[in-house]
Amino acid sequence: MTNEQVTHLLQELVRIPSVNPAGQPGTSHTGEAQIAQFIAEFLHKLGLDVERHDVQPGRPNVLGRFQSQGQRLRITLAPHTDTVSVAGMVIEPFGGEVRDGRLYGRGACDTKGSIAAMLAALARCVRRKEFRTGQLDVDFAALMGEETGSDGAHALCSRGYRSDFAIAGEPTNCRVVHAHKGSLWFRVITRGRSCHGATPELGDNAIAKMATVVHWLQNDYASALQQNPHPSLGPPTVNVGVIHGGQAPNIVPDRCEVEVDRRTVPGEQADRILEEIRLRLNAELKMIRNCPALFTPPDHPLIKAIGAPVTTAPWFCDAAVFAEHGIPAVAFGPGSVAQAHTDAEFVEVDELHRATDTLEQFLIRLATTA
Repeated sequence: MTNEQVTHLLQELVRIPSVNPAGQPGTSHTGEAQIAQFIAEFLHKLGLDVERHDVQPGRPNVLGRFQSQGQRLRITLAPHTDTVSVAGMVIEPFGGEVRDGRLYGRGACDTKGSIAAMLAALARCVRRKEFRTGQLDVDFAALMGEETGSDGAHALCSRGYRSDFAIAGEPTNCRVVHAHKGSLWFRVITRGRSCHGATPELGDNAIAKMATVVHWLQNDYASALQQNPHPSLGPPTVNVGVIHGGQAPNIVPDRCEVEVDRRTVPGEQADRILEEIRLRLNAELKMIRNCPALFTPPDHPLIKAIGAPVTTAPWFCDAAVFAEHGIPAVAFGPGSVAQAHTDAEFVEVDELHRATDTLEQFLIRLATTA
């Protein structure tokens, strides 16, 4: 595929709505079914064996498999197909307009740019004899539901999926992200006793109890976390992001809850974190979701084979799910996280082409190396 064709491919992908339906998607065109069909047809035309697995109704993973003659090594290209909400965007979210060297639209950066680069690199490779007769098997795993907890990656890996190395498609400025923090979301609930607001001494104020909880989390606990930095990622962090409680100003509230985002570093375990907090607060805790941290050694030979600078990231992605299941993994793709999820999302076209070239060279190098 030429660079012009790669750009056109990304435009086609952006013009297919694949908004995650969670929360307020900002459109009625949600789910990954349509883009999954597009990718499945593209892979089928390349001669790959293609499987489709519905993780949730109308929300499939797509797995395309290229099998070499040598079968020495299996690599997985794993971009996610869902995007965040289009609510509040100041550009046409599904326009795919190219202007001043940038391609605009929801997902152009996160992470349809990676889908396009990975598909294009694979398309270039399978047309080359030395690749088809080489020693590299390649799976293309288009995964749903990454934006709300990596449901697609969990579904794939829980089926016993195996590979020697996985590259999650993410906006990394064409650098290899070998480590990132995890994200543990949990809910804290305090309970009290309702009564008339005119006689608060007869009740037990759940919001007042929660004020103590929030103060401890954002101050004492946050400070303690700073004392245990990870050598590559820095310290774990905590943020109280949501609070609900009470019915009216003249009613003493009997219930209050907060939702907390605890960013984790490699080596931390969610169960231990929650138990530590539960014992300290003597409050109800409920896990909402847990996205693990990632650490693949930066000197891993397949990281070196990519031939791009190595870095870390503050966000989480599907790479950690592969690693959790014993598959060394990294994230790589065109675009900057600074543009992801924004109201005028874009990717630099030159970077899209650079990512495609890097991935093509990586695959060819592995296929033809004895």
